[in-house]
Amino acid sequence: MNLEMLFRPNSIALVGISPKNNRATLAYQNLMKIGYTGEIYFVNAKYTEVHGQKCYPSISDIPTKIDSVYVSIPSDYVIPTLKEAVAKGAKGAVVITSGFGEGEGTGSEKSEELISFAKESGLAIAGPNCLGLISAANNFSAYGFFFPDGLKKGNVGGVFQSGGLMHAIAGELGNRGVGLSTIISSGNEMVVNSSHYIEYLATDPDTDVIIAFIEGIKDPERFSKAAEIAYKNRKPIILVKVGKSEKAAQAAVAHTGSMTGSDKVIETMFKQKGIIRVSDIDELIETTILFSNGVYPKGSGVAITTTSGGEAGMYSDIGQELGVNFIDFNVSTKESLKNILPEFGSIGNPLDTTGNAALDKNMYSSCLNAIAQDENVDIIGVSQMDITESALNNNKTTKVVVESMLDCFKLYKKPILLFTPNAGGADKKVGEMLLKKGIPLLTGAIPTYKAIQNLITYSNFLKQKEEQSGQIPNTRVLNNEKRGVLANRVGVLTERESQSILNEYGIRVPQKTLMQSAEDAVAIADNIGYPVVLKVESAEIPHKSDAGGVKLNLKSKQEVSKAFNDIITNVSMKHPDATINGVVVEEMVVGGVEVIAGAKVDPMFGPVVMVGSGGVLVELLEDVSLRLAPITHYEAEQMINETKLAKLLEGYRGKAEADKDALIDALVRLSTFVSENKEYIHEVEINPLLVLPKGQGYRAVDGLIVLKNQSKEKVNI
Repeated sequence: MNLEMLFRPNSIALVGISPKNNRATLAYQNLMKIGYTGEIYFVNAKYTEVHGQKCYPSISDIPTKIDSVYVSIPSDYVIPTLKEAVAKGAKGAVVITSGFGEGEGTGSEKSEELISFAKESGLAIAGPNCLGLISAANNFSAYGFFFPDGLKKGNVGGVFQSGGLMHAIAGELGNRGVGLSTIISSGNEMVVNSSHYIEYLATDPDTDVIIAFIEGIKDPERFSKAAEIAYKNRKPIILVKVGKSEKAAQAAVAHTGSMTGSDKVIETMFKQKGIIRVSDIDELIETTILFSNGVYPKGSGVAITTTSGGEAGMYSDIGQELGVNFIDFNVSTKESLKNILPEFGSIGNPLDTTGNAALDKNMYSSCLNAIAQDENVDIIGVSQMDITESALNNNKTTKVVVESMLDCFKLYKKPILLFTPNAGGADKKVGEMLLKKGIPLLTGAIPTYKAIQNLITYSNFLKQKEEQSGQIPNTRVLNNEKRGVLANRVGVLTERESQSILNEYGIRVPQKTLMQSAEDAVAIADNIGYPVVLKVESAEIPHKSDAGGVKLNLKSKQEVSKAFNDIITNVSMKHPDATINGVVVEEMVVGGVEVIAGAKVDPMFGPVVMVGSGGVLVELLEDVSLRLAPITHYEAEQMINETKLAKLLEGYRGKAEADKDALIDALVRLSTFVSENKEYIHEVEINPLLVLPKGQGYRAVDGLIVLKNQSKEKVNI
């Protein structure tokens, strides 16, 4: 498909136009409004002339070739019309018509026919059931609704699975000074989907910031690749993805599945690709305005100024709740501020500059400049209640604040923004004027603070990518003989089988042997050395502890013999129909930090690796971090640092420092294993993996591999 013909065609046929103010007529009016200079052909069998221009009975009657077609007619006539358009050379089509699979499967046969036709012909079809698209950068639109008030040409492009929201957001951004390159109402996404559009925008020279509102991801692989193209081109993606409240899918048997539900995997993919996920439209708009300026902070140090002590206190509370890094000013900055501000002012961050300073241009400007000179400060937010055209002309405080900010930005080029504590305290015309001069104007304290955090997050992501640019995932392909071991297995593997396979990838496991009698168990225990652990082996009992199938810290022959018999009795009572292979005798690994390490092959995004605080309370704690596999050593360390494990491994409450480097290596190996065997694996779980004191490595004292072919696939994104 050639998406260029959706956004920059040299000619377009408008099918369904009439003297009435219908969708096709609106599309024509919008083409005139945006300044389209290509050829426009009217098509409607009912008329010979519409709006003073010749109207053709069909596309076939148009005397020349066409590049694109806009279709707003009953659904039964859509596909025959598109076939005529393709015969006339069309490569792009915008279908406004509904009736292609909405609701309770209405039009499913037509949907299949439409998809099949598009594949055969290569026709890029936007929609059906959409408002259309606007490419301001190309002076083109195929938009069947009233033009968004205030829309202007600029550097923000976007795709929306909600046409109404797209219309409202486009108008709001335009009125506040943010211009758009290309925006698309994607509709049903029968042929061209959000992933295609994001991929297009990621390479579009007119687009610097990509925004989106999506309900589902139809093409995960393309979406992921498009996100990679975007971050390599330093184009942030800011989106709302609905579905957070969807109940996470449960896995067949392991804890891993319940912790890697659909939305968690999507969130992980967003994090790894640098996608900024916002929670609502207010956050989307304020974040987009801030990003559109193209000025990024070097670090995460935030300074906030206000002229009200009460506001300063409120901002401290909001910032703490949202995790904003209000840095401490350095000593020289504090001294400068003490010399500048009135004695009754207090030096802190957020900083109350007092109303006196805002009445004195020299005082306020000196204050801002002192903050900008502080090497700990990476971004400055200035709060002002009244930012209107009238206030700029008649309110000295507003005038002093704005002029000082403009001077400060010219001098230091650090990101600096103006914001109001309330959502309605700013004039959109003033916002447009300030943005042109490099000062974004945001509204509302909470959306502003979230936007600041989003800007810092993306800036840090770019730096992290640069730091790990030389690292590649640790991938190694096992020989076919070893891969064949997995290929020939089915169902849920026993712990011993699972650990044996994990050991092939260098994941260290305890020494162990399967026994069928108490006497043999004692003999093996003598050989291994006490203490030992006894565990039942049965593929039908994955959680052995719950069934009374595990006995720990056995220190003598007598204890081993008794434990063997107790395990057989317990398990037989709780699982009378289970097949018991015997009891495993293994070395007892003492001490260490309990970790859960796991992996799952997600149906959309493929292998996902997990690490977190392990043990029996793992699901209660839900202290885990995820990444799409395979991962690098750098990513493995980042995962650990995102959980409470980081502190535990350092040596919590006097305990010895644990072997963090060994755990990092284990995670990389696990990610390699699941990546290389993703066609066979449903999920893998190691709980616990005991991380021993520094220099002593770890032991995967438990292990569970569930294979796809007989696992109950319950994950659905």
